Amino acid sequence: MESTSHALRVLEYDRMREVVASYATSILGKEIAGRLTPLSDPAAVRARLAETEEMRALLRRGRLPLAGIRDVAAELDAATSGGKPAEPETLYKVVDLLRAGGFVREAVLAHKSALPHLAFVAESMRDLPGLREEIQAKVDPREGVRDAATEKLLDLRREVARLRANLRSAAVRILSEPRLRAAFQGEGMTVKNDRYLLPVKAEYRSWVHGPIRDRSQSGATLYVEPDEITLDGDRLLDALDKERDEVQRILWDLTRRVLGARQLIASLQEKLAWFDFTFAKASYAEAFGLSAPRIGDHGVLELRDARHPWLLWLARDPRRDHRDIDLEGALRRVVPMSVRLGEGFRLLVVTGPNTGGKTVALKTVGLSVLLALSGIPIPASPESTVPCYLDVYADIGDEQSIEQSLSTFSSHLRNIIEVLRSAGPRSLILLDELGSGTDPIEGAALGRALLDRFLARGWNAIITTHIGSLKEYVYSREGAENAAMEFDPRSLQPTYRLLMGVPGSSNALAIARRIGLDPEVLEAAEQEVARVAEPTREIIGRMEAARRRVEKERRRAEKVRRRVQGEARAYEERRKEVESEREAYLGEAQQVVDDSVRTAREALQPLVEQLKNVPKTHQPVVDKLREEVERLLVGTPLGEKREAFARSLKKEDEVYVPKFREKARVKKINKGERVVTVLLNGIPTEIGFDDISWIGAPPETAGTAGDG
Repeated sequence: MESTSHALRVLEYDRMREVVASYATSILGKEIAGRLTPLSDPAAVRARLAETEEMRALLRRGRLPLAGIRDVAAELDAATSGGKPAEPETLYKVVDLLRAGGFVREAVLAHKSALPHLAFVAESMRDLPGLREEIQAKVDPREGVRDAATEKLLDLRREVARLRANLRSAAVRILSEPRLRAAFQGEGMTVKNDRYLLPVKAEYRSWVHGPIRDRSQSGATLYVEPDEITLDGDRLLDALDKERDEVQRILWDLTRRVLGARQLIASLQEKLAWFDFTFAKASYAEAFGLSAPRIGDHGVLELRDARHPWLLWLARDPRRDHRDIDLEGALRRVVPMSVRLGEGFRLLVVTGPNTGGKTVALKTVGLSVLLALSGIPIPASPESTVPCYLDVYADIGDEQSIEQSLSTFSSHLRNIIEVLRSAGPRSLILLDELGSGTDPIEGAALGRALLDRFLARGWNAIITTHIGSLKEYVYSREGAENAAMEFDPRSLQPTYRLLMGVPGSSNALAIARRIGLDPEVLEAAEQEVARVAEPTREIIGRMEAARRRVEKERRRAEKVRRRVQGEARAYEERRKEVESEREAYLGEAQQVVDDSVRTAREALQPLVEQLKNVPKTHQPVVDKLREEVERLLVGTPLGEKREAFARSLKKEDEVYVPKFREKARVKKINKGERVVTVLLNGIPTEIGFDDISWIGAPPETAGTAGDG
């Protein structure tokens, strides 16, 4: 979308970027939110909204583990730019990132079928288990390279520990010698630059033999390394040098491996940042009970019960966490509005008194459209529809520019010139107080000319104005419609509700009477208005009263319709639950009977086999007995289904083998022996009728297995 930066600014889109960013858990997620822009491709917008809705569904199932998302790629570049290996803390951030990728992938793919958009991204997130495990084995984020990173490092650190212990013991022994106690400045030793030194008073220098490694500022104390420990001190420094070399070698080895996988790490980081941004959108939507509107293809805009997103944010209790707001309280503080555009008319002229909410209504439309086209649900009914505008133009508020020596009128005019130069049929134009800031007659003439141009070019526009003649303009133009900000004549207060199809009035004289204007002045003004515009005012007044009644009835009907829809949905859900429970209980009962019959068959089968050895004179009776037993054992509801299914099979039909949890293709059927030969993992296997099942629906609805 090519919405001008001016429109994004005056519609407070930047503020909503910050709101969404506040729900992200990482800097990377916040940065994506800061770059958020509306889209103009319907498929792309639907996909972004679907991603947000899927994330909401995932969050309702539980928490999404997003800890560990950092800009690791940039940290690696910075760490290695000076010719040094990455530090252990930086390397371990790679581990944290890979872990985060694994956690997110697992959480999403556990519900893959329900989250197709999220699963598509999650499946592309690769892990590096070898690198992750190696870094974990060799590095600790707080303690650095682990002792056991290599055998050489372990040996060196053991040698360092042994030498340090020897040096401490030797230093303590020297300090404890009675003949030398007077020479020492205190009872402790000092370690400087990994040298174990004794604090010797300057006047007793000759008492302790060894090199002076340091001295105090006053010169009164000399730090001497006694000759007895100098050799071990040299050995310690040598061991420490070797240890540092081995640590550097290990860090360089890990750094090279990480840099070799930098592209994959950067890709994983980018996808995790996207998940965090999508999490932010979903969290914001959940906190404020937002809805994803339908994205239309036919240029029709319909917002139902829409609230200004930024005002709704401000209406929350700032003392509470923004993830746990008092939603009902916030909703009460912001009045909803409904508006239509693009079906029957492309031009909407909104009139009404000052401070009646016209500007807020205009901003509500503009900001709701921009957010919806950015893939963010909006505070409106889910039955709302937003078309994919190519661009949005907005001229709202007093934008007088002192620096450019522009009056309010000139400033508005510059914005309108930009609209005329750049807008098109798939643009949304929002103009506030058209024709204001100049002579009313000239302003009205200019306003009518602009509206004619908009209609002639088929542009979509919502206009607010105070100019009375522009109300009458709508009645003489095809494709234009009036709307008014409702005003309560009893309280003389605006209700901030938008009434479609009715022109508004300024109510200036009614307000003047309420405030207490001199009655004589008021009467003179009323006579002048009656002389000039009484017929028009009377028509408008009657229409407005009628429209208020219709709108009130419409809202009441809408509430009833929603209640009925909710009750119908609840009834249907309960009906499905009952049906599901009935089928489950029936299935369980059939399974119990089937299991009992299976147990009986297994117990009777050896007896039936023994009856085969009876004399031939008794064979007919035995055969009849065996057939009757078999008939009774097969005669359960589930058994009959399975028997009928098995006998209906044909070669190459597909069946399910529960005991192996595998699908298999039928190769041969022996109905006399009640067995089928199936190809199971490439191996011909004989399976009894009782051990096969159908795929999909039961036989009475699915036909043969080959149909399933």
